[in-house]
Amino acid sequence: MDVSTASYVAGFLDGDGSIHFQLVKQKEYRFGYYIRATVSFSQSTSARQGLEQIQHLLGGGGYLRDRGTGMSDLVITSRPLLLRLLQEVEPYVIFKREHVGRALSILPQLDRVKDPEVFLHLARQVDAFATLNYSKTKRISAVDVERHLRSTGVLCPCNDFFASNSEEMASLGFTKPVDPHGSHNTPAPRNRVEV
Repeated sequence: MDVSTASYVAGFLDGDGSIHFQLVKQKEYRFGYYIRATVSFSQSTSARQGLEQIQHLLGGGGYLRDRGTGMSDLVITSRPLLLRLLQEVEPYVIFKREHVGRALSILPQLDRVKDPEVFLHLARQVDAFATLNYSKTKRISAVDVERHLRSTGVLCPCNDFFASNSEEMASLGFTKPVDPHGSHNTPAPRNRVEV
């Protein structure tokens, strides 16, 4: 996009556009969920032709959707197109400056995530991003993702407190490592007999 087009699209995004990240449950995916990124531009269906022109300015990507409520959307979910679009409008956005900045931070991390801890970290970033938007629609959160990953054994169910506080435990006099499986040398208590 040239400067005038990028600044126009940035203004449209500021006023009638939105940026969303969503956790979507999908059992076929590696971690049972995937992260969908979306930029959408909304306008009255009577002015749908304007959305078609914006779609053309963006290289023809995305798809047009008529909601049936008198409103239509140009919806973009292709990550390469989203990345290019947001990079080009970033210098010109005002109201959605933080949205664009955070989106540009998250998008490059979404490709080929193989580690469940990394995926969970990204899910938490998606939760944080949602606080920038005003939607109160019920959605899947990082808590749901973590619960699923632990239930399937993909995330280690070990005691994270002891794993992350080994130095502090040593300073308190715990010189032997704590066995996360619960084995110990403490004798079992004797049965008490009430007389």
